[in-house]
Amino acid sequence: MASDHLLAAVLDVLAEVDASEMFDGRDVLRAVRPALDPAPGLDEVDEVLALLALPMLGGVVVVCEGVYRTGATVEIVVARLRRLAEAVRVVDDEDLADRC
Repeated sequence: MASDHLLAAVLDVLAEVDASEMFDGRDVLRAVRPALDPAPGLDEVDEVLALLALPMLGGVVVVCEGVYRTGATVEIVVARLRRLAEAVRVVDDEDLADRC
């Protein structure tokens, strides 16, 4: 699974992409590779794009297989990710409480 650093780097790249511009994983990889050590592979970037394409996040829109366009703003995607993480944390906490 892709790292938080890669997700953040991809979101930084998407913040700079024009809404009408189409891109693929290779385009994103070229942009994030210099910023990350170790450099990610194309499969990791594709995983992040697939995550961002999920309707609950809407960070990218699939134009056709492997080709995307930006979706919701980065700020909205980050807010959605935070809400999702909080929901998971609450469920985990409740599960732990049920075990005690």
